[in-house]
Amino acid sequence: MIEFSRFSLPIPSPEFLFLAFICATVVQYLVESWLGRLNRSTWHDQRRQAEARDALGITAEDMSKSLAYAEDRFRFERIESAFDLWIFVGFLSLGGFGWLDRLAGRAVESLHGTMGLVAHALIFFAAMALLRMICALPWSWYRIFHIEEKHGFNRQTPSGFFADLGKGTLVGGLLGGPLLAILVWFIASAGTFWWLYAFFAVTIFSLVVSWAYPVLVAPLFNKFHALEPGSLRDGIDRLAEKIGFATNGVFVMDASRRSSHGNAYFTGVFGKKRIVLFDTLVKDLSPPQVVAVLAHELGHFKLHHVRKGLIRSIVFSFFTFYALGLLLPYAQFYEAFRFSAMSPHAALVVFSAWSGLLSFWVQPLHCWISRKHEFEADHFARAALGTGTDLVAALGVLREKSSSMPISHSLYSSWYYSHPPMIERIRVLNA
Repeated sequence: MIEFSRFSLPIPSPEFLFLAFICATVVQYLVESWLGRLNRSTWHDQRRQAEARDALGITAEDMSKSLAYAEDRFRFERIESAFDLWIFVGFLSLGGFGWLDRLAGRAVESLHGTMGLVAHALIFFAAMALLRMICALPWSWYRIFHIEEKHGFNRQTPSGFFADLGKGTLVGGLLGGPLLAILVWFIASAGTFWWLYAFFAVTIFSLVVSWAYPVLVAPLFNKFHALEPGSLRDGIDRLAEKIGFATNGVFVMDASRRSSHGNAYFTGVFGKKRIVLFDTLVKDLSPPQVVAVLAHELGHFKLHHVRKGLIRSIVFSFFTFYALGLLLPYAQFYEAFRFSAMSPHAALVVFSAWSGLLSFWVQPLHCWISRKHEFEADHFARAALGTGTDLVAALGVLREKSSSMPISHSLYSSWYYSHPPMIERIRVLNA
């Protein structure tokens, strides 16, 4: 057993911690269910529907399609979340973490010291990932090949589905495995201030992955080709020159091989910034509308939203590791989750579970910041283009093509929406 430096914190008994965690998990589920039903009732409000039709020019047929899609997703997600809740509570109550921990321990019982701890952790998390994948697979399949297929959005094939699953698993293992090994090594060997070293390691790793993602990881899942010369390319070049955005290229991604939904984004750091357009976006929108959508995305860069988000992430990561360092020495947390002993991987599991509960309650703050940035990016796009007309038209087309529900309850949107509701965005753009 590893010995960690101890802090004088009052920690309740394992039984109390276990019950507190279960109760908090159930409360979160009940709040999520209540918010979902509240939002669903808003969809059927005739006054709100009329408001959406007037503001967005939505026909009764379009509203009916959006409502049918939203209803199917709502019912599916409620069943899925209930299943996930009781599977997790059952797994925790029956000592599933402890069982997996002992299984992984027997697989590496011939190894000792730090090497044994790292191997133990890698096997444990590999088994956890396998269980999660098995539980999630039927839901992912049904979502894509029934709901998305039913409403005309799916372009994915079964072979492509499993190919993506395999590649995602491989990339996750190649990237997550070494990072996990480094974290376990720091926890086991670096002493009291292991959390500080781990924080720097994770931060550097994240920056390196962000730099490498556009050219090494993304091409494993999609094909990219440079945007051909023409009116769209000329419009993008003029926009980039006007706002002073130095790009490493404009590319079109074959998003249509999986879905008919459209989007645009830029990615990369340290001189590797790429503008990426979904081929569905290029197909569904006129060149001025695509430029307007891209102006919004580039607004995030020029207004330093990306940099601010990165700084917030780094600060949050710092305090997360600090808190983990404080709570790591206390056996009650491990015993509450049925671990037989203190270990680096058990600490990561327990802390992730508790921080996941906390993140639900601070989620409205993150969404509020994100929505504020979206309004600012809309304003930037309107100023850069001299008008918001093309962006308004583009938003309307994208909403129609995705059959997204244009109305929502204010409490639900404040809790979950990273983007402002469509009606609010268009009102501000037209102001």
